[in-house]
Amino acid sequence: MPTKAQTDFAFHQLGQVLRDLETDLRWKLDGSVRIPAEWHDIAQSSEQPLKSKITLRVDQDVARFFRAMGQGHLTRMNAVLRAFMLARLAEVVKAEARYEMTPKEMEHRVRDEIFAVIRAQEAAKEAAEARLAGKAVETARLKAIKATWEGKVG
Repeated sequence: MPTKAQTDFAFHQLGQVLRDLETDLRWKLDGSVRIPAEWHDIAQSSEQPLKSKITLRVDQDVARFFRAMGQGHLTRMNAVLRAFMLARLAEVVKAEARYEMTPKEMEHRVRDEIFAVIRAQEAAKEAAEARLAGKAVETARLKAIKATWEGKVG
């Protein structure tokens, strides 16, 4: 049985996958400037989940549906399968059969969560440093204005 942390993490991941799918379907954003630049970096990252080559038989109407969306239909199919997997792990979709994460999967999930926290902390640190640098520039500018003012008044 998944822990509360595992369920919460899967629920969050499911929400993100569904938001991404909705955006793609609604706006057909292939190459759009609406997609943040960071997402392109993520897409080009070498830390993509490992892929397994399988042979999969699907209903003809399902295959037609995804192929009709154009290039990348297999990636979209994978996204739908991932959304279902996350829905099950988040216990949004209930079923009798239980899925237990392997120790390796658990290790990857924990590592990903740790790295996400580290990245958030680094971003917060960079933002704070930028604010401090901005304040230092502003302080120097105010000192220069004050010196100029005192030179004119004195």
